[in-house]
Amino acid sequence: MYKLTLILKYLRRKLGPMFAALAVMLCTAMVIIVISVMGGFLDLLQTSAKQLTGDVSVIARSLTGFAYYEELADQIEALPEVTAVSPVIGTFGMINLDGQTIGVNIMGIEPTDFSKIVRYENTLMWSAEDIYDRYGIEPNGSNAPTPGVDLHAQAMTLKPAAIDMPGVVIGVEVNPYHYRDEQGQYDFSNSAVQHEAALTVLPLTERGAPAEIGPSYLKAAVLNEFKSGLYDIDKSQVFVRFDVLQKLLGMDRRESKVFDPETGKELPGVSVRPARASEIVVKGAEGYTLDQVKTAVQETVTRFAEAHPNVVPPAVRTWEQRHAQFINAVKNEKGMVTFLFIIISIVAVVMVATTFYMTVLEKTRDIGVLRAVGASQAGIMGLFLGYGLAVGVVGSFLGLALAVSVVWHLNEIQYWLANHLGVSAHYAWCAGGGALIGAVVGGAIGYPKRKTLRFALMAALVLSILGLIGAWIILDQIDDLAYKLNHTISFKMWDPQTYFFDRIPDKVKFYDALFIGLGAILSSVIGALIPAIFAARLDPVEALRYE
Repeated sequence: MYKLTLILKYLRRKLGPMFAALAVMLCTAMVIIVISVMGGFLDLLQTSAKQLTGDVSVIARSLTGFAYYEELADQIEALPEVTAVSPVIGTFGMINLDGQTIGVNIMGIEPTDFSKIVRYENTLMWSAEDIYDRYGIEPNGSNAPTPGVDLHAQAMTLKPAAIDMPGVVIGVEVNPYHYRDEQGQYDFSNSAVQHEAALTVLPLTERGAPAEIGPSYLKAAVLNEFKSGLYDIDKSQVFVRFDVLQKLLGMDRRESKVFDPETGKELPGVSVRPARASEIVVKGAEGYTLDQVKTAVQETVTRFAEAHPNVVPPAVRTWEQRHAQFINAVKNEKGMVTFLFIIISIVAVVMVATTFYMTVLEKTRDIGVLRAVGASQAGIMGLFLGYGLAVGVVGSFLGLALAVSVVWHLNEIQYWLANHLGVSAHYAWCAGGGALIGAVVGGAIGYPKRKTLRFALMAALVLSILGLIGAWIILDQIDDLAYKLNHTISFKMWDPQTYFFDRIPDKVKFYDALFIGLGAILSSVIGALIPAIFAARLDPVEALRYE
C-alpha cells in the first residue's frame, strides 16, 4: 500500500516525473503520427496498384500474346476460387492529342467484364454534369453542345453515342494540357473529352517480327479520363475496346488459303490462325486467399500448357508480385523512417532513467527510513518500477490522444498552415510584442513597490489584449493585408500539386497505436530499472546518514 501512496505523491508534487511523462508523450505521439501517415500512404499505393490489375493475372511472356486464350479463360472462370475473368490486350504505342504526340501503353478491354474484376468504373473522372457545369446550362437544355451525352456510360462501352468511330479513355496525366490546382484537383475545361485522338501501334507476327502491313493507325474520340491514383499508370495508360485493338494489332482470328509448297496450287481447306490475347485478369472468390487463387490458376495454366504444347505457357502473377518492386521500396522507406524515429525516441528512456536516478539521490533518506521500518529490497525496487510504469502509462495515454487528434485533423492543420498562418502570425506578433512591452514596463513600475511580478503580469495581459485589438484594426483598415500576409507567410506540409494524392492519409491503425503505446510503457519501465536496482541495494544505515 505504501508503494501506491508514494507513487501518487511523487507524481502530484514533483516536476521531474512530469517532464519524463512529457518526453514519453511526445515520443509516443511522434512515432504514431509517422507510422500512420507512412502506413496510410502505403495503403493508398497498394489500393491504387490493385485498382487496375486484378487479384491474379495470367500474362503472356511475349508482346505477341498467346493463343487459345478463350479456352483458358473458360477453364479459369470455372474454378471455385474464381469469381470473374476478362481477357485484355496490352501494347506500346503513341497517341497524338491536340497536336502533341506521346508514348503510351494501350490496353484493349471489355469495359463491363473488366469492371467486374477491377475498379475501372470508379476511376472515371467526368460525367454529363461536368459538361453542363462547364457551359452553365440545364441538363436537358437545347443549347447543350452535345445534349444527352452520358460520359460515364460512353466510357463503359467505349463507343461514342453521336459519331461513328472508336472511343478511347485516357489517363488524366496523358493529357498534356492538364494541370492541378492548389487543392490538387483537375478542371474539366482542360480535359480532352470529345477531342479527337490518333493512335499508332506496330503489329507483330507470331514470331515477333514487324508485320508486313507496317504501323496501324486509328482515329478515335476521347470519351473520358481516368485517375487510378498511381502516377505511372495515369500518365501512360489508354483504354480502347478489346476487339478494336485486337484487329489493329492483327491478333484476331484469321483464315487463309492453303497452297502446295512445291506446285503452288491451292489445296482444299483453310489454315486458321487462332486469336491471341496478352493477358487474362482474374478476380478471386470470397473466402479464398490470394495464394489459394494463384495456386488454382497456376494448376489450370499447367494443364492448358500440356494440352497445347505449341503455346508458350503464360506466367501467373498476383497483383502484389506485379508491383513488388515499387511497393517494397515504399515499405522499406516506411520501415527506415519508423526505425529512425524509434531510435530518436530512446530519449524517453534516458529521460526516465535520469529523472529517477535524481529522485533516488533526493530520496535516499526516505529509502533508508522505509528499509529501517521493514521494507524489503524487492519492495523498494517495485516502488520505482511502479513509478516508471505510472509515468509510462500517463505519457503513452496522452501521446496516443495527441497523435490521434493530430492525424485525424492533419488535412485541416495543413489547410490552416497554408491559408491562415500569415494572419495568425500577425495576431501572435502583436499580442506577444504587447505582452513583452507590458512585462518590462510593469516590472519597472512595480519594482520600487516590491510587486514586480504582479505588475509585470497585469501589464503584460492588458497590453497583449490591446495588441490583439490593434492587430484587428490594422487588418480592417488596410485592404488586402490579410491576403498578402497569408500569401507571404504559409507552409505546406503536403503540396497537392507535387504529390499525386490530394489528401494526407489521416487514419490511425488501432494495432499499430496499441503496439507503440505498450512499447512506450515498457521503455519507461526499462528506464526506471537501473535506478530501481540502485535504490534497492542502498544500505539502510548509510541511507539514513546521507546528507
